[in-house]
Amino acid sequence: MDEEQAIQLLKKHATDDKSFRKVLAHSKAVQKTALEAAERIKARNPDVPIDIEFIRTACILHDIGRFAHPPGDGSVKHGVAGAELLRKEGLDERYARVCERHLGAGIPKEEIENKGLPLPAKDYVPETIEERIIAYADNLTAGEGTVSSEQVVKRFTEEIDQDAGNRVKRLHDDIEGMMR
Repeated sequence: MDEEQAIQLLKKHATDDKSFRKVLAHSKAVQKTALEAAERIKARNPDVPIDIEFIRTACILHDIGRFAHPPGDGSVKHGVAGAELLRKEGLDERYARVCERHLGAGIPKEEIENKGLPLPAKDYVPETIEERIIAYADNLTAGEGTVSSEQVVKRFTEEIDQDAGNRVKRLHDDIEGMMR
């Protein structure tokens, strides 16, 4: 799958042209930040294998579940919904995992159970370098604009809890540390 095929798949599952354009614009903004981070990490850590082309395509698809679960109540389901959709489309499992694991710094099974979140109880925490870079980039992207790491940590702390804020901070510190 390449970027153009990913855009066509996004369009295929869009509920209307306006939502397609909005999700694509956000995904392109995430892609820009993710590719910049990946290139910086690769330049400073040549031994760290990073699949740049996978990141380019996966960023386009990371929010495909937004069409079924737009921001608001039930929004937390968009990652799992996107993963299910990509599996039905027969895409490589890596794309589905990006969808499931890109929210914040991931959602651990314990949090799903303790908070009664409407998700299957399992860990949705980014593991691969590509998953972590995309989650990082998505956190820094509000719509098509950018926000600071500090704003992201504050948002997750206030909207969810201190544990979520701490997870986001650790992810951001880790990715930013690899870029220095």
